[in-house]
Amino acid sequence: MVDNTRPGLCEPAEVTSLRKELDAEIDELKPHLIELNDWMYHNPEPGFMEFEAADRLTGELKRHDFDVQMGVPGLEEAWPEFDRLKYAGGLSQAYEGPPGLPTAFMARYQGKTGSPVIAIVVEYDALRGDPPFHGCQHNMQGPVGIGAGIALARVMDRHDLPGSVWIIGAPAEEVGPPTKAALVRAGYMDGVDFAMRTHGTDRDNETALHPGGFSPRHLEQMKYTFHGKSAHAQVPWEGVSALDGVMLLFHAMEIMREHSEPQFRFHGVVSDGGVAPNIIPEMASATIWIRHLIDETPVGSVSPMKAREMIEAKVAQMHDAARGAALATGTTVDIDRTGSYVPSVSVGAFHKLQFEYAMEYGGVNPTEKKVPKALEETGFMSLKVPGLHVSMGIEGLTKMTGHSQESADFTISADGHRTLESLTRVMGAVGLRLVTDPEVREEIEQEHAVWLDKYNK
Repeated sequence: MVDNTRPGLCEPAEVTSLRKELDAEIDELKPHLIELNDWMYHNPEPGFMEFEAADRLTGELKRHDFDVQMGVPGLEEAWPEFDRLKYAGGLSQAYEGPPGLPTAFMARYQGKTGSPVIAIVVEYDALRGDPPFHGCQHNMQGPVGIGAGIALARVMDRHDLPGSVWIIGAPAEEVGPPTKAALVRAGYMDGVDFAMRTHGTDRDNETALHPGGFSPRHLEQMKYTFHGKSAHAQVPWEGVSALDGVMLLFHAMEIMREHSEPQFRFHGVVSDGGVAPNIIPEMASATIWIRHLIDETPVGSVSPMKAREMIEAKVAQMHDAARGAALATGTTVDIDRTGSYVPSVSVGAFHKLQFEYAMEYGGVNPTEKKVPKALEETGFMSLKVPGLHVSMGIEGLTKMTGHSQESADFTISADGHRTLESLTRVMGAVGLRLVTDPEVREEIEQEHAVWLDKYNK
């Protein structure tokens, strides 16, 4: 445990004065942020379909003089396969909207100078379901991010402070292909100096201090589509069941699970199992994800390169299992790799700064972690600029399960609103320190460069 009797936050007096103004701005914004949070809870939209959420978030930013650009120019050239992979990754075939990422956005505020550029990344898609729901608290993530960004921009404008604030809207976090990889490929991060995001409530309700280093956490997403021949189920020998191929693949996956190292996780669903019990399915599909987690390994024993080799071997084994299932059932199989998520770089100095402000704003259960913070799908961005995950423990809260209805319902409770406010204050304070303290910026940038140099060695 971290010593909770340590001295208080050490920051220049002028920054403390500015931070009081920042808090006053957040106080003024708070009712609007809560209203937006609750509206998104009651109006969930799944990945690639977040048109109303994006409109509301950008509308608030426009009202505060942010320059807003919708979509991702250049995406088609940067990633020609992206649109095809969206459907393989989970987008409904009934989708009739624009191609690319029409619900992505970039909102810019420029202060006295262009740099440093502080980017706040927000997500706003709901988990897929019938109906969709915000079990990952993305309805809170957007309001926190834009609230911190707007408040910071106001203080910067009032005092003619250097730097810029960019709010990056990253849709479809819960489905493949990885949209943050698309944003990076298309140049969205070009010009950014530091990036921050949050993900709602800390599941363990801790205020964690993470070291610098790598998080060799990977996620690979695949879709296997089997093709057979339709027939009446009364005479099944006249058909070839594509569903048999899927079922055999799942059996093979369970065997792989038994003989895999403990840091691996295998997730899968039958994404299409046929149309009716009395029809032999001529097409069936399975969506399978493989994760590699650092949490289950001795600290420091697995480098990003080694972890990549390990997960690539599992992916190759899964592909072979799918081909074998097709051969055994007389079907054929199409293989789509819809997403590949890379390890992230964690900057200890950046996390220490966040930890200090989280404690300043009432964070509870301070805990010193031995494992670098995983930025998960934001890992793509952390390879370009120092990235930070803003999180804290909140007084009186209990642990909750992620991706659950309980987690979603929490966001519209009084405790959820209190959490939203606290996270907004911490994120805003970190951003303010970055634009006012060049020594802090230099320390973070230098450490980030060191970890990048060691990333694949």
